[in-house]
Parts: sequence; C-alpha cells; structure tokens
Amino acid sequence: MARPKQQHYVTRAYLEGFLAKGERFLVCYGRGKGPFKRQPEDVASQRNYYAVKNADGSWDDSLENLIERFVEAPGLPVLKKLATRKTDLTWEERENLARLIAFQEMRTPAARARVLETTQALTDRLVREVTTADPDQRSIELVGEDGKKSTVTLDEIITSQQELHGEYCRQTHRLTIGPALKITPILARMKFTVHYSLDREFVTTDTPVIRVFRTRAALGYGLQRRDIEVRFPLARWAFLTLTHDHQFLKLFEGATRARQRTMLEQVPKVHVRYVSGSDVDAFNRGHTRHARMWLFAPSAVGWAKELLAEASAAPAVRDLSRGDLMHFQSTVTYDPSIDAASN
Repeated sequence: MARPKQQHYVTRAYLEGFLAKGERFLVCYGRGKGPFKRQPEDVASQRNYYAVKNADGSWDDSLENLIERFVEAPGLPVLKKLATRKTDLTWEERENLARLIAFQEMRTPAARARVLETTQALTDRLVREVTTADPDQRSIELVGEDGKKSTVTLDEIITSQQELHGEYCRQTHRLTIGPALKITPILARMKFTVHYSLDREFVTTDTPVIRVFRTRAALGYGLQRRDIEVRFPLARWAFLTLTHDHQFLKLFEGATRARQRTMLEQVPKVHVRYVSGSDVDAFNRGHTRHARMWLFAPSAVGWAKELLAEASAAPAVRDLSRGDLMHFQSTVTYDPSIDAASN
C-alpha cells in the first residue's frame, strides 16, 4: 500500500463540518487568491508535512500515525458531539477535545513558522552576544536540566538552527508537539462555551485555533493571561471558546483543601450561547484576520477578499533582551472590538 504523500495540517474530517448541506466543495479564499471551490481532501495539506526521512532514504510517518490514533480518533467524536448540540461531556471527553485543540493549534504551518522565528531570534542573539564579548570565543558551556555540563561550539549551534529550517526535520516536530502536550491539561480545565448560530454560518481557516485577548496589553500570548479567549470553530453552525473561569478560581482559592479536591473532581459544565448576525460576523472576521493564507467557508463571503488583503493579525516574536537577560515575547496586534464595532 502506497504511503500518503499529501498530509493534512487541518484535519479533513474537521473541514467536512463546514460543507453546506448537500455540498461536496468548500468555498476557498486566499491572500490574493480566490474564491474557488475545493473538496476538503484537497486543501490544508502539504507534501510529506509530518514525514521524516531516514538515513536509508525511507520515510518515517510515525508522527502522522500518532496524531491519527492519539489525537484525531478520540477527539473528533467529541467535536462532532458538541457541534450537534450534545454538551454533556465526561472528563475523558474534555481531555480528548483539549488535546485535539492543542495539537490543531501547534500543527499548522503558521505555528511551525512562529517556533522557527523564535529559535532563530534566540540563536542570533546568543551568537551575537558571545562574539561581541569575545571575538575569539568559539564555544560555550551549557547546563542541562539534570545539572550536567556540556560544551557546544557556535558553529554547532548555527548548524542546528539551519537544520530546523530544512525539510523533514524531526526536531522541528518536537518543538511543536511538545508544547501541545503541555497545554492540553490547561485547556481541559478552562471554561467551555459553545456558540450556536441561529442564522449565519461560521467559517474556518488554515489556523483554526487562535488566541484573542480582551485587554490592550500588547505583549504576552500565553494561556496564563487572565483575559485570554481561545477560539475554535467546530462546524458551520457551532463555535467554541475557552476562557478562564474566574468565578470558579475565586471560589477555589477560598475553599478548604478537602473542598478543593472535590471541586477539581467535578466535571465542569459546557456553557451554551445562541448567537446570530453581527456576533457570528465578528467571530468570522476575527478568524479571517488571523489566517496565514486560507479561509474555508460553506458559501461565498463578501468581505473575505478585503480582510485577506491586510497583513495577518497573528502574533510576531519581539526581542526584549537586555544585558545578560535574554527575553522574547509575542506581540498581540488584534483588538476584537474592531470587528464587534464594525457590524
């Protein structure tokens, strides 16, 4: 059996949830392209996207197989359950959906590019700092998590960074999948709210999971921010948001340890909100602004070309290092009130 060379970074089965009733094609818009129609199996994929090439020339597809078994198989049924207005989830279902969301956020070309941008900035800063302090220094001493010391040359550091930018690099996959595993339990405990549309269809993009922030703080993109809202369109009539449950956190902080244990064992309810008109448009516009390249919709979207002509609102890496302290942050450029006010 021939191995699949085109590998999806947005799951085909997920994209099928945005097909209009009776349709086989999505309406696709790109930055400077479209609209045109394509089947879900023909979009959001790249050749050998997850593959690693072995020394003997054979292909290692273990990552794609792992995602299929460990992420998609348990997670997609939960997604479809919520999309069909069944919101009574078990802890296992919440965890399976959280894992699907985490991996979907980190598996896209946009996420991969952001990771490489960060590592490149760190490498450039490190080499510049060392050579500025001592032009003759060609190596540095590193201390691992286990406390052991090792020496690495600057040439080795530069070569390692170059390899990350190459095709079929195993370490590049580790740098994206590792964070997905770490944020899964955080997402699972956040407040789930499903927004069901009463009249207009939701769209999705090549970055289905985005992070939106309600305050004007320009720096910081992490889940620890109190104002974070993780957004994930579930299907053409359903949209999921994840936020911190501040009421729960307040009660938890004031509870006894015994009560805290009980609170942590209880499965949080999934909140439901019915939306229409401008609320749906605001979600759709916000997602479109964050697209790396592509918008996928059930039907034609009149404003798609206009928004896709603008620069992406996705965060960029900013070097805030000072002196001996290396510090990098993601800049937040999107203000959700822009789209709420435009309708």
